[in-house]
Amino acid sequence: MALINTLRKRMGKIVVGVVAFSMVAFILADFLQSGSGLIGNDNEIGEVAGQEITYEEFQRQVDELSYVFAVNQNRNPLTEDLAMIREQAWNKLILEEAYYPQFEKLGITVTDAEAIDMVQGNNINPQIRQTFTDPNTGLFQRENIVRYLASINQDPQQKAAWLTFENTLSPIRKLTRYESLLDKTNYVTKAEAKAAYEAQTSNVSVEYFYVPFYAIPDSTIEVSRSEMEKYLKDHSEEFQLEESRSLNYVLFPIEPSAADSAYMLREINALKKGLENAQNDSTYASINSDGFQPFTVINDPEMLPEVLKGLEKGAVTEPQIINGQYQIYKLSEYGEGDEYYSNVSHILLPTQGQTPDAKENTRLMAEGIIEQLNNGADFATLAAMNSADQSNSQNGGLLGWVGESSSLVQPFKDAIFSFDGTGVIPEPVETQFGYHIIRVNEPKTTQVIKYARIVKDFYASDETLNEIYRQADLLSVNSTDVASFKSTAEASGYTVRNASGLGKNDTRVGTITDARSVVLWLYNEASTGDVSEVFELGNYYMTAVMTGKQEKGTAKLDAIANEIEVKVRNEKKAAIIKEKIADIVGDDFEAMSDVYGSGARAGEADLTLSSNSFTGIGFAPEAVGIAFSLNEGEKTNPFVVTNGVLMVRAVTKSIPEELEDYATYIAQVQAERQAQKEIITNFPLTFAPFFISERLHKAVTDFAEIKDLRYKFF
Repeated sequence: MALINTLRKRMGKIVVGVVAFSMVAFILADFLQSGSGLIGNDNEIGEVAGQEITYEEFQRQVDELSYVFAVNQNRNPLTEDLAMIREQAWNKLILEEAYYPQFEKLGITVTDAEAIDMVQGNNINPQIRQTFTDPNTGLFQRENIVRYLASINQDPQQKAAWLTFENTLSPIRKLTRYESLLDKTNYVTKAEAKAAYEAQTSNVSVEYFYVPFYAIPDSTIEVSRSEMEKYLKDHSEEFQLEESRSLNYVLFPIEPSAADSAYMLREINALKKGLENAQNDSTYASINSDGFQPFTVINDPEMLPEVLKGLEKGAVTEPQIINGQYQIYKLSEYGEGDEYYSNVSHILLPTQGQTPDAKENTRLMAEGIIEQLNNGADFATLAAMNSADQSNSQNGGLLGWVGESSSLVQPFKDAIFSFDGTGVIPEPVETQFGYHIIRVNEPKTTQVIKYARIVKDFYASDETLNEIYRQADLLSVNSTDVASFKSTAEASGYTVRNASGLGKNDTRVGTITDARSVVLWLYNEASTGDVSEVFELGNYYMTAVMTGKQEKGTAKLDAIANEIEVKVRNEKKAAIIKEKIADIVGDDFEAMSDVYGSGARAGEADLTLSSNSFTGIGFAPEAVGIAFSLNEGEKTNPFVVTNGVLMVRAVTKSIPEELEDYATYIAQVQAERQAQKEIITNFPLTFAPFFISERLHKAVTDFAEIKDLRYKFF
């Protein structure tokens, strides 16, 4: 019943908030339809598989999922939650437009019988199982689902909320079945298994001669812009980028001034005097504290905050700064109360659904565990091995301090509060959940300790906020382009930061995690050289200037100039190194190294076909492949690797004999393929990560040719 009441409370609390949220969405939708604002009449938010997605359609999905979120979380979605919900709504539309047609073509359905089975049958949906699992015992109770479903028929609001959630179960089952169907078509050929076998067991021992690029000083190699432009043109496929923006910006931290800090100290000292004279510490602390748990009741003296230990009843601590807050404590009471408390641990052996004979065997098992404990067995170990209470079985079965008025079932409380002293209660205690083996860790006591805590956040006054904003605004007003922005900021002693590669759906700029408003400005309003108005971003004001725009396609040279310059310089170094090697007579690598001079080195390496790195050289998969292509005694001409020029000679080479049965390697390749899964955040209607084959998802979404225009709106 407790679970059902919890669900009812959840349903009731969120209605007003969700209605209000929906009204705001409705007004915004009307605003868009009217052609107002910056977006005009274009309310297309994207396209999936040729189907246009309008803002109104997208917002309906957001409203629906916001309601589900509120029911699940017992609160209305916050700003950061809405970003997650919008992502979920977008993935839901991808599911409907890209995946559903695939389901229909393949005849993938979920029958009515399966739908019932997911709710109250043998294959309960994990979210439902979690909701209807008793937090005190960790046991799932199917009868609670049945009672709850019967009860919501009397409440249309609860029934509608439940149906909204229930309607999300079939799509998830279809997607799981679709992925499973394709997984079953995953066939590993003998040739693939053989390749995996040879990659792991083949090896070659080589000698090498290597000259790293750093052997030639950079200062001796000149690189012109025209050479860099030609390199980028010739290798453009290596430098493909998505559309992005870049900017320079200055952050203005919102921090209390010295005057603000002095005011806060006076305020906390006044509260200290008030707490000293308070008639009701709990009420006074609750009214005046900015923190959680302004008043606490405990029974264990060890749980008392260090600052209160050793103080007399009624003592109030001096103000302390902890985690950026002023804090004061008062020891309100330290004495005897009206209720007994005891610190206990337990091991639960469930008996629900057992026959009388099975139940008797469970009782005998409980008695056996008690005997083991009496003979010195470790309680925590036996709890981890035997207890069905998943909420504490891995924590030694510890329930902690419980009182006579706690929510524990009565037979359990009767047993612990009729027991004197500490230790294991001699007999198993039977409750509706099963047999409990109980250990009393601390003897029952009426001792009660109460203390108050007042926390005051540091904050900037209106005067301070205005002054910080004025500084940020002056930078905006006095800057007209990138150059003037930098010069004005530097003249004022501000640090100019850079952020590049900002995508249209990004929310982060540098260290600022919630900077979506800045990205929206870059994509919807700004042009290169435009200076922003002041952004308010949490604990900062920001003024920015847009410094560049990268269209989808080949990167602009200025954006990757340093990288291109290194590559061109290394090409020139490689030519010089090869020319110098060509003048060396002989093929003994050690002798060649001595003749070549500074920077060159010779060595040996043992390689496997699955290697990507080359001992003594670093990442060089191409060199590994070339080494295996050689016959014993054969050597290569100089060739370029990532960081230098290399020559290789095969000394010994071992290729394993063929196997009669490659079953082990077939299973290995299959496992590797199946392991290639990704978490598709909030996909496709669950508030927990959902795994799906990354290859499958990429294939479906690529085929759907998705156009994402959400950045225009959010």
